[in-house]
Amino acid sequence: MPAPDAAERLLNLLIALTHARVRMTRAEIRATVAGYDPIDDRDDPETARKRTVAFERMFERDKEDLRRLGVPLRTVTDATHGDEIGYVIDAGDATMPPITLSAVERAVVAVAADYWQNAALGTDARRALIKITSSAARVEDETVHLAARSTVGVDAAPALAQAIADGQAVRFTYTSATSGKAERTVEPWRLVVRGGPLYLVGLDRDRGEPRTYRLSRIEGAVTAVGDRGAFVAPSGLAGIHLEAAVPTLTARIGLRAESGHAIRRRGRFLRSEGEWDIYDVSYCDTEYLRDEILGLAGAARVVSPETLAEAVVAHARAALEVAHA
Repeated sequence: MPAPDAAERLLNLLIALTHARVRMTRAEIRATVAGYDPIDDRDDPETARKRTVAFERMFERDKEDLRRLGVPLRTVTDATHGDEIGYVIDAGDATMPPITLSAVERAVVAVAADYWQNAALGTDARRALIKITSSAARVEDETVHLAARSTVGVDAAPALAQAIADGQAVRFTYTSATSGKAERTVEPWRLVVRGGPLYLVGLDRDRGEPRTYRLSRIEGAVTAVGDRGAFVAPSGLAGIHLEAAVPTLTARIGLRAESGHAIRRRGRFLRSEGEWDIYDVSYCDTEYLRDEILGLAGAARVVSPETLAEAVVAHARAALEVAHA
């Protein structure tokens, strides 16, 4: 079995010291915490010395890492043998203080839970929201609407990632601009991002050639088919093109203060107009930028082009109709 990496060893040390009744000496830590090299009686003196020096260096680094992370690691000396040093972590001191969120902050957590509600992380997101809101004082909530934001493709990504890891083919319904809606059976190779949207690259078994699939065009569930380990993905994707070249457009977007940081980073600031900061942003995918603007829940508006503004308004209206049906 391979030795635990540094992060796993640090976690093992944290758990051991937190559950120690009184303290743990260096010898006890070395002998019982996974990740450290224990003493081997078969070693010759020089080998034993080198291994001990290596342990000491590793343990010193781990102690500093724990303290740098804010873990209250205490050094304890034995009442009888003052020169015997041990270590302990007081679980009470290590407990995080209660999380207090404002109405807006709780709304943001609700947004995340809503976004992931049907995906692999949905259960964990919803559980986190319940824990936070159940312990919070009742105050007036502020509603942040996410219904307008498209979540198509969110559910497909975890299933495809698992199939790629398992080397297992998948089947799904896909709508193409050229061939319409059809069921595809694919050996998934990679998930890649291009210009914002997420794509699957894989071998289309029906066509017998590599193809790319935009996740937002996958409808319904992704179903694993066949045996695991049925194929090995190629190491590179040379010669595979995600889509035909598309023109780069420019949108003029208004952003409220302290919002839309992703748009700000890739955009060019023009001026401020009252409460709005105006940016020019290059884009090649209208749907992706539309969803990004809708996801900002009123903290962004489209100045131009009109086609993008109309797409945002139409999608928001459709979502509101569904929400109030």
